Amino acid sequence: MDASKTTSKTSSLKALILKAWRERWTDIQWGINIKTILPRGVSGDLYNLADCILQQAMVGCGANQLVISYLKHSLASHLVSYAAVLQRIAKFDAFHKPHCILSLLEFLESFLDSVTCRGKMEEEILAYAVSSIILWLLQVYHYSLSKYPSSNPIQSQELLEKSTTLLNSIVNTDFLLAMFYLAKQNDPEEYDEVTKKCQEITAFMMMNTQFKAPLHIHETLQKICNMSIDKIAPLNIKSESLPHSLQALIAINVLATPSMDLQQLSSQLLMIQRIKGYSLSRLYCELIRACFISLNDSCKDSCRQAVWAAFTFLRVPQVIHYIHNTSGTSNKDAEHSMEVVEAFEKLLQSTPLLDIVDTKNCCNSVICLLEPLVKLNIVSETHLSYFKQKRETKDIKLQKLEPTALQGCVPSFITRAEPTLAGILKTMGGDFHKTQESLYAMLCQIVGGTTLDTILAVALVEGKLKLFVSRLIMFNEFALLAASEKGASPTKAYTFDISFLILCSIVQEHGVEAVLDDNGDSFFEQWVRDCMVHKGVHKSPEQILQKCDPQIVDIFLHHLSAPDFDFKNTNLKPHDLCLNVSGVVKEILFAWEQGSITPGDVKRMLDSLRQKMASLAVCASVWLCSYINVVHQDAFLKPINMVQLFLAPPTEIELSQIENFKERTILMGPIIRKMQYDVYPPSVPKTKVITFSHNIISRQPILEQLQTVWEDIKIRGHLQIDATHIIKSLLNTAGPVWFVTNLVKETLKYRYQEDLDRSVDVVLAMLHLDIERCTEALLLHVLPQYLYNAKLCEELVEPQSSILAKLSVYCIYAALEFSNCNKVPVSRKRRHDDTEDIDALCTANKVRRLNDNSSDSNSMYYSQQQIVAPGLMKEPLQSALEMVYKLFSQLAAKNGEVTPQTHFILQFLIYIVQCGQERAQIVLQKMPSEIVPTLIKALPDNFNIGLILRLYDLSTPHGRRDTARDLCLLRNMRLRPD
Repeated sequence: MDASKTTSKTSSLKALILKAWRERWTDIQWGINIKTILPRGVSGDLYNLADCILQQAMVGCGANQLVISYLKHSLASHLVSYAAVLQRIAKFDAFHKPHCILSLLEFLESFLDSVTCRGKMEEEILAYAVSSIILWLLQVYHYSLSKYPSSNPIQSQELLEKSTTLLNSIVNTDFLLAMFYLAKQNDPEEYDEVTKKCQEITAFMMMNTQFKAPLHIHETLQKICNMSIDKIAPLNIKSESLPHSLQALIAINVLATPSMDLQQLSSQLLMIQRIKGYSLSRLYCELIRACFISLNDSCKDSCRQAVWAAFTFLRVPQVIHYIHNTSGTSNKDAEHSMEVVEAFEKLLQSTPLLDIVDTKNCCNSVICLLEPLVKLNIVSETHLSYFKQKRETKDIKLQKLEPTALQGCVPSFITRAEPTLAGILKTMGGDFHKTQESLYAMLCQIVGGTTLDTILAVALVEGKLKLFVSRLIMFNEFALLAASEKGASPTKAYTFDISFLILCSIVQEHGVEAVLDDNGDSFFEQWVRDCMVHKGVHKSPEQILQKCDPQIVDIFLHHLSAPDFDFKNTNLKPHDLCLNVSGVVKEILFAWEQGSITPGDVKRMLDSLRQKMASLAVCASVWLCSYINVVHQDAFLKPINMVQLFLAPPTEIELSQIENFKERTILMGPIIRKMQYDVYPPSVPKTKVITFSHNIISRQPILEQLQTVWEDIKIRGHLQIDATHIIKSLLNTAGPVWFVTNLVKETLKYRYQEDLDRSVDVVLAMLHLDIERCTEALLLHVLPQYLYNAKLCEELVEPQSSILAKLSVYCIYAALEFSNCNKVPVSRKRRHDDTEDIDALCTANKVRRLNDNSSDSNSMYYSQQQIVAPGLMKEPLQSALEMVYKLFSQLAAKNGEVTPQTHFILQFLIYIVQCGQERAQIVLQKMPSEIVPTLIKALPDNFNIGLILRLYDLSTPHGRRDTARDLCLLRNMRLRPD
């Protein structure tokens, strides 16, 4: 307080000090007499008591020890605060009085270990006081240094050593260092003054070569200048030795969203890196290992193998390139990523995995991954040669262990499919009048082998599938018009047929939402919306029949009944046939049921349908399956038999006489079979499970199916590809609350830390099937059960309690990352004439292939994909978190007892801080400020300075106040006698 603000009470205190000194009172007498001026409970800080005493003590050349003893007594009896004493010492600038300075240093040394805060008003002031005393000690050091050795060298040396000892003591006391860090956040200008003084001292010592600096002064000055939170209070995060999260996460991602854009996928991977504390090289290595494990699992199915090979050898290099451009470092001497090189060194240690992937895919998988990275300038040719040599001896010895689904070198299929896809897209973007025949020939050619699977896999992984479907629908529309012309050749109808079948198979595999537009007006899109069964969405058979024209049905039936039925004689257009065939098969079915026609007649008519256009068999099966879905079980037999007739193998005559009949039946069979299985699954053993993307069909209870998958994960150590389909079906069948509840139950059954860690990682990956809804279910339904249900509370013991807290925090950060990446509105309107899409895609391919290093190409390649900065908490996550914090507030202060819930809440906050880093404040912003002090009182030994400094937003005054309060509370708990 300034002299102008002194009161009559301050004058009385000064008079009392003078009287005490004149009469040589002891400190006991001082304590008795001071009470006549300061009533009980009134702080002397209000009247500048510390200032008055020190002014009187420092009047002469040396300090008056008797008066200083009064200050010591006042400090011990709580009449003055440590903050006020520190601030008053820091004001003393008579550095020419070495004896006074020395006395102040000795006085400071006597109570420095006990510095704390005893009242709410002192909490913020103490931070300023610590900063002021550090600056003052630096000034003492600097002044003594400037006078050394011209003045009394022994005295100067003592001042230097004493001030060094005190500075060292402050920076090695975590509480005082934390207070200094708070002061830095409060007043950056004063901190700049402190660092400037440190630099002056360092420069002075370096210039004076004869001067022998006190021990540790350089380390102390360096610590004062480097006051980042990670330097003063690092978090000791132990990286897990056996990672499981990435393999399961990638397996789930490729199942759920294989075309996830680079920015979104990279954000997920970097989120895993953050919460796990991985290095970038570890992240890259685990990403590649995860892909290789799943690629090995998928080798029995050509379709799945193609998707995984496309993801591994096309997508992974792009992801690594993207993460490197945003987060990685490069070697200064040569333009390459040090982290990627380290990652491949680590990858080579997984020799058994590399051997089996190489043999099953007929390739050197490491080299196939490195080659695109060389083109992207992530690694150099030298590294490619080095790693090639490392695997060369293995390549010579490797023998093919078992046949693969895709015969031959799998990566070469993928690399060949990429330009093929670009060529098909470009051709379909041109004039169909000129390209119709070549496109038809090309479609027949790629359907014949495994090429279609590979091309669709590449399109899916690279995000071009929707564009492919869009162009194919346009081609299908053109073929429909061409086949409708008078005197059109059967080839034109077959062109419509094969494009229609390819579109059906894509919709069945990937869903309507994934590939079609909301308001598409083409014949195929209207037919899918009105008729087709897909992903469990069944249409009413009556609704499908409403599309039929009775006159056309009669004409159709008349021609179909004739033994010499010919497509040319119908004068019906292909879309009329497709829409009215449901009425035709209905009449055939009812006639068969009434005995009007024989089974032989039925077979002949259905064979005729299939032979004319395989798409007619598909459209007929759609109605039959919809009919089977609603009729009584007794009426199943005949419609099921009709569906089976469509699935009969093609005869030699059909294959030889009908153009491209084999290719069209190859497409037709799986489409009809999937529709049939959906409504009438085949008989399978009890333990056998048939999985669809929308549901699960088995006589085994769903909980047993989940437990079967769980046991398989425990045995294998990773999430198998088949299991991902079952997990997705379970979630869609039972919903997120059941799904999360039972996954948590299965997790908490484990007793060993390694099993618990693995299960948390796998569960986190599984919940990525719908991370927002699953996180909401976990926070609003599962956690309250474990916190309040008396029986489930018994599960909250270590290590299960920490594991549940860890899973909750992982899910919160995953949901936060998802909401920040996915709240961008995306237009779904198709641009029929937009040729720029193809040009942009082809250009991007050229950029990668031509190895263009220019900044322009990089900016183009990443123009649409930038890493999003940490955002704000959004709904529904925000409301769910607020509810959890409300529960915590009630439970943390429950009867003042230490309960399992108290430990859980503490572990939850610790994981929020450890896993979140710079995102922790987004999650903690709604936390009630009373939770932390309640936990400190209950569990002081579990808190440290680093945790408290990270629990609040120190950029706000409110956050700094709460931090100072909690730091002082923890300090007082520690100083409390046992």
